[in-house]
Amino acid sequence: CLFLAVLMLVSLAACGTGEGKDPQDTKGDNSQVSEQETVDMDFVCELPDDLNYNNETVNIIYAKATGREDELVSEGLGHGVVSDAVYERNELVQDQLKVVLNLIAEDASVDNKVSKDIQSGGGEYDLVVNGTYMAITPAMTGKYLDLSGLEYLDASKHYWTQGYNDMVTFTESKHQYLVSGPVALSMFRLMYTTIYNKTLFEANQETDLYEVVMNGKWTLDYQYSILKDKYVDSDGDGKVSKNDSFGFVTGNIVSTDPYPVAADIHLIVKDPDTYDLAFNEDAVASMSDLIEKVQLIYNDQSTYVFKSATEDDVGLNNIVETFALGKSMMATLMFWNMEHNFSDLASMSYGIAPIPKYSEAQPAYHSYVQDQVSSFGISAGVGDESRQEMLGAVLESLAYHSYQKVRPAYYETSLSSKYMQDPQSAEILDLIFDSLSFDFSSSCSNVISGCVIRDNLRPLLSGSKSAGVSSTITRWKNAVNNALKKYNNSLNALG
Repeated sequence: CLFLAVLMLVSLAACGTGEGKDPQDTKGDNSQVSEQETVDMDFVCELPDDLNYNNETVNIIYAKATGREDELVSEGLGHGVVSDAVYERNELVQDQLKVVLNLIAEDASVDNKVSKDIQSGGGEYDLVVNGTYMAITPAMTGKYLDLSGLEYLDASKHYWTQGYNDMVTFTESKHQYLVSGPVALSMFRLMYTTIYNKTLFEANQETDLYEVVMNGKWTLDYQYSILKDKYVDSDGDGKVSKNDSFGFVTGNIVSTDPYPVAADIHLIVKDPDTYDLAFNEDAVASMSDLIEKVQLIYNDQSTYVFKSATEDDVGLNNIVETFALGKSMMATLMFWNMEHNFSDLASMSYGIAPIPKYSEAQPAYHSYVQDQVSSFGISAGVGDESRQEMLGAVLESLAYHSYQKVRPAYYETSLSSKYMQDPQSAEILDLIFDSLSFDFSSSCSNVISGCVIRDNLRPLLSGSKSAGVSSTITRWKNAVNNALKKYNNSLNALG
């Protein structure tokens, strides 16, 4: 208890005075920064020391879902490294601001509960935590408060995820209704990676992917070149089954989602001046070329594809379980799958790589996090300005202490140390997370009823007919622009 109290005092001092380091620089060292050292203010929480809300209760409604249910809730110390960090984070926030966090789990629809609360004027909920794909429509239609004007919330700090900020900032006045970052464990868990079997790579005399990735040569063409001609009917039954040997294992629903982001192709973009959203017709040709490359992979005999959402969705382990049989060279996974199948993978020699680039000419890798990643915002039902400012301070404190406590516990202690088998894999892990990228049409296209781009791309990416793809995508233009025009008008009116 005494040790925990000392940790709390150190962290509170850092948040209030600026005497703190970026955890990536300190590697867990909580010692104060000397006068000679340079403090990166992007990672320093600048909440005033004297904030005291007299044990005011803060009601936080959150969605219980795969990869997200333990982001805010901990049963207490002694339940594992991550759970302990979440508990300590919550205690630090409550002690710093003198508030009480009341966590309200919701199995059904969070947005419906919040909408009804706003309409009734009940004021039952303060903070709202939900998957981005579910939160974006309420955010664009007035169900969340604009965070950009709150005194105590600074979304430019790097304990918030800046790419996410850019995606959910609207209008030329830069209004922002949602934030996310390491406060969301799902920011790590729901990111995609390519896992590969090092033993089979050696047996097939293929270059280890660490070297390929670091040389910038890890592309869709390269992946296809090493997976083809690898199918073997291992069980000898004359049928293709998951017990056979493959070059690649994937799925045709959520496993297709990373490709547009990895290729840095965006079908919805913002006007650089007005921030209005619009369909990007210039990206149609590139998307068509991408689809052709991905289809080549999906339709090769050496690729095993799990089909439909009953086999390929968040929370399902079909792909990782098949890869763990040791007969497949590569697979597409989320880190959540590695976390929940560690014992099966532990007996293997494996490595990780990003999702492949479109081509070697592409300057950098881009990593996609699934659209169910948690978003955080303040309900529009909170009308009192002083309470709004308090909630801004709570969000800021949650984000800062999550970066200091929860991020190292999951990323550095659990993920890096436990699931990465060698220094090279740990280095690739850093590359993947440093290349985290966001795209409106991938994470937020649920706002377009009847033309959800992410969903519409899935059968094209995993299909077998590349002819006519460009015209198919072009036909989405009017429906997308008509829907986005309404949202642009709504967002400008909300300002």
